[in-house]
Amino acid sequence: MRDLTRREAEEIAEEFLRDYPVAWNELVFVFRKSASELYGELTGETLVGAKGGYLSNDIFHPVRKFRHRGSVHVYLETHKNRADFLATLRHELLGHFGINSFTTTEKSALLHSIIESRNEQGLKQFWSHIQKEYSDKSVDVQAEEVFARVFEHIQINRLLKFVSAHGPDAFRETCIDRTRPMQWDDLLHIGIMVAQGIHDGSRTQQHFPQDYDLVFADRINNIPYLRNSDGATYTFWQHASEAISHAGEPGKVDWRNVEGMTIIESIGSQGQKPADVASRLCEISPGAVTIKQQLELRGKISVLSPQLEAQYARKRKPPNERGLER
Repeated sequence: MRDLTRREAEEIAEEFLRDYPVAWNELVFVFRKSASELYGELTGETLVGAKGGYLSNDIFHPVRKFRHRGSVHVYLETHKNRADFLATLRHELLGHFGINSFTTTEKSALLHSIIESRNEQGLKQFWSHIQKEYSDKSVDVQAEEVFARVFEHIQINRLLKFVSAHGPDAFRETCIDRTRPMQWDDLLHIGIMVAQGIHDGSRTQQHFPQDYDLVFADRINNIPYLRNSDGATYTFWQHASEAISHAGEPGKVDWRNVEGMTIIESIGSQGQKPADVASRLCEISPGAVTIKQQLELRGKISVLSPQLEAQYARKRKPPNERGLER
């Protein structure tokens, strides 16, 4: 069976992108016969057996005179037919670009939920394949691949016609409020929500990895203004202000320690919900700017919260009932 030609690939992609004008405006699509034709000496750095890739860095298009948010690369010799090629486009565009239509805090919440639910029925099978194929990658990369892999198994007409009303609820319940573990249907509905948002223009890129240094600086500068807040934000301000005063400058502060003290006090002494504390710290802490940092923070809260919630529950009991505990 012959490979798809570049012209055939461009025609298929152009037809596909009519349903996703946001991607047409924000991404550059590059089609080459093989990874070596595209990357040359850097080919060895690509995943063996990969059919394409997504890069989130800004690119200036010399012909269209426009700065794009990223690029999708496709290797034509790895595709058997049109259906195979479309599955790759859905994987890269709706999966990898689509997950960046969440804010950084939302993306880390989604990835954390996917990671925490890797043993749930339906997701377990996806995880087993991804962990084998991406055994040398970090768990956050694997979780994003699980999300992107979902789109390979959904047809376009289902993505655009299926009722997406369940998507926001599924995302809130499993990723933000964390009232229950994520199931396969939840991930499916979240994926459909993303695809339909890119289709109708309501979702564009919100997570920009290259801006981490700017976000860190903004969060440092914003710390004094947290004084007028409440809950975990105010508790964080107290510990952050004291830490900066002691260290002499923000760059010398152990932000993991500041976050830890905030977590213990907010959940163990004030009775705040772990999910709320996680969201707030991911939004304001200079130590939780990157996806990796936020996932480490969320993981720490998941481990500590049962003990801290039990600690708060004991404090709430009348003194005579506490004495009966063993």
